[in-house]
Amino acid sequence: MKFWYNPNFIAIFFLVIFSTFALYDLIKPGFYTSHDGETHTARIAQYYIALEDGQFPPRWAKTLQGGLGSPIFVYIYPLPYLLGSAVHFLGISFTGSFKIIMAASFIFSAIFSYLWLKELLSSSKAAFVGSMFYVWAPYRFSLIYVRGSLSETLAYTFLPLLFLTLTKLSKKISLMRIATCALALAALLLSQNLIGYMASLVIIVYVAILAVNSKSLKFLAAAAIAALWGFLISSVTYIPVLFERKLIHFDELFQLVYRSHFVTLGQLIHSPWGYGFDLPGVVNDQISVQIGLAHILVLVLASLLIVLLTVKTLISLKNSSHTRNISFAIFFTAVAFVATFLTLENRFNIFIWDNFKPIEKIDIPWRFLGITTLGISFLAAYIAKNVKSAAFTIFLIFAVIFANRNHLRINKSIEYSDDYFFNYSGSATQLNEFTPRTRYSTGVTDAFVSPIESIKGNILIYDFIRKSNELSFKTQNNGPARIQVNLIKFSNWQTFMDGKKFTTDPSIVDKSFSFAYRPDIDTSGLYELIIPAGSHKFDFRYQETNLRRIADILSLVGLISALVALFPPKRFKEESLVPI
Repeated sequence: MKFWYNPNFIAIFFLVIFSTFALYDLIKPGFYTSHDGETHTARIAQYYIALEDGQFPPRWAKTLQGGLGSPIFVYIYPLPYLLGSAVHFLGISFTGSFKIIMAASFIFSAIFSYLWLKELLSSSKAAFVGSMFYVWAPYRFSLIYVRGSLSETLAYTFLPLLFLTLTKLSKKISLMRIATCALALAALLLSQNLIGYMASLVIIVYVAILAVNSKSLKFLAAAAIAALWGFLISSVTYIPVLFERKLIHFDELFQLVYRSHFVTLGQLIHSPWGYGFDLPGVVNDQISVQIGLAHILVLVLASLLIVLLTVKTLISLKNSSHTRNISFAIFFTAVAFVATFLTLENRFNIFIWDNFKPIEKIDIPWRFLGITTLGISFLAAYIAKNVKSAAFTIFLIFAVIFANRNHLRINKSIEYSDDYFFNYSGSATQLNEFTPRTRYSTGVTDAFVSPIESIKGNILIYDFIRKSNELSFKTQNNGPARIQVNLIKFSNWQTFMDGKKFTTDPSIVDKSFSFAYRPDIDTSGLYELIIPAGSHKFDFRYQETNLRRIADILSLVGLISALVALFPPKRFKEESLVPI
């Protein structure tokens, strides 16, 4: 019976109840309109196809870019699509898989934020209030119902988990806890790279405060090891991102994108809830970027409380139980204010964005509202811990629910079949940024109606087979012929004829074979083959570059070693749990 009266059980039970209520509209049949939901679901489908074809890890998406294929999975965070593929494997539709991962992410973010705040503040009541403010926020509901951003929602699940594991590590250092931190960091980085990047300074300062409070240099060393371990597990994505980004059009397409996405102070305080887009010019925005009235109230109250408790501490010249966590309160207040400021349209802020190059990697300034929400969630917990009134705690919970009561619904239902995503031919990106540089243009065209086109000569093409990582066909021709294989050239696609590597030999044809084929359409970056006379079998096979193989191995070694540390063999179990 003690279990049922356990404060943690009761708190998590009600968090799940409130979360289920918030997610009720996801239960509706079919899918729903959103900014990115369709593209995220298409990525799940393409990832699943790649896994079925034996790609591990998946790198090449079969039908994207108008059927020409795309190296999107070389560069993009894989965890949302791996989890979505796992759910689809159980027999759930792709749209159902998207909604399940979205809902599970929201619920677990509430649970992880509760566990983190409980570990830090030692108060179930405070942790419950803080976790409610973490998930019941306009920005979080916008991620689900307006933007359909599966990756960001998942990243904000693992961010409090990382804080939880770091907090536990500061109290007791062990190999198991270091491995747990590493896995939490890797999960964050592999869910959404921008959220990990935006939160990096927050994480570093949080670690520093934990180290000062615990007076432990060993903890700093352990946290550094965990960070390196987490990046090792993430190598599968981040090594190609760092060293092979020059192979795609990414950097040139994302220059100065941020300039069109600043907001006003008025929009942060209140902006009508809408399902449109953030258009250039702040007066044209059709999406709400409000912080939340209940969240603004907490930010104001927390600032006053911190001043009051600081003065009280200075007067008494001793640490009271009220001020034990004041360093964290001051820090998260600064986090909330700075993150909010970075979203604003003003000369000083724009000067920062224009001249501080690292921040330019963040394409949309108001993405920082997620970090603002994180900071305010701690402050809500801090207030609930220091204000003993039960009525005030109930007021905070009621306020955050009431303020967000109109943010819990989809815009419009829509139906998509699995076949639609199996054959999805868009880029599944915002700006077609993963188009290889072998292509002159980055736009998606539907002009390539056939995977192989005969350009010159009399040739029979038959027995065509296509997978995500392999394309094969047979040819029969009496004289030299020229064909175009509508597959984008990209590093380490290999061409074979009759089992041997093939290179086009232009000397076997006359000059009439050299001309612009369909000059009104960009055919750059596609494979043009001059086929010698006879019967032949051609194979195109995707193979990993040496760099990607190294990244794959490093990630696998990091992951296996972390799992061994968490679940050590019996004979090593006792040794692995000894504090270091």
